[in-house]
Amino acid sequence: MACNLNLTGIGFSCADLPVGGLSKIYIGERANVIGTTGAGSSGAVTVDDDKTSGTYGDVTIGAATGLVTDAGLVELDFNNKDGFSVFTDVKTVAADGTVTCVPTISVEFPVMQKDTRDALEQIAVGGAEIVAFIETAAGTHHMVGFEFGLYASTIDGNSGTVRSEKNRYQLTLTGEERSLAYDLTDANWAKVIL
Repeated sequence: MACNLNLTGIGFSCADLPVGGLSKIYIGERANVIGTTGAGSSGAVTVDDDKTSGTYGDVTIGAATGLVTDAGLVELDFNNKDGFSVFTDVKTVAADGTVTCVPTISVEFPVMQKDTRDALEQIAVGGAEIVAFIETAAGTHHMVGFEFGLYASTIDGNSGTVRSEKNRYQLTLTGEERSLAYDLTDANWAKVIL
């Protein structure tokens, strides 16, 4: 028996701004972000994951003073000037019904210096589960890694070989989720960065 679909249209407006790249990234440990007591508790984030409800995908943030404070999020101060930063979210559905979503976030940090190296070493820990809150250059906001968490899949340091190349670190966070990343309303984004 086939699964029933709840089909809706996809709108397009000439006012939509399809600018690439990322503006802001905040990351935190999944256990601190998700919380254990549900919506309305300090630092807790919940999502309506009932695909048959009219509120599917709605995010509730119960942070009293913002997730940066309540859940210990940190901002990654990356190079957002040259078009390197990127967020991709790829969903694959196989004929046998298996579904995977692979979110990937890549950012660049100029200059291979000790402070950057030390911070990246703290992020790149086996078994880590990271949730990221991102703002794209187009002004959209997303929560990535809510279901199972992201991990630092690669850190690439490169001195460059000629003066026209960069001396930099690149960080790639990736994961495997059941669904595409969740969108955040402007009101929820404000609760992240209060």
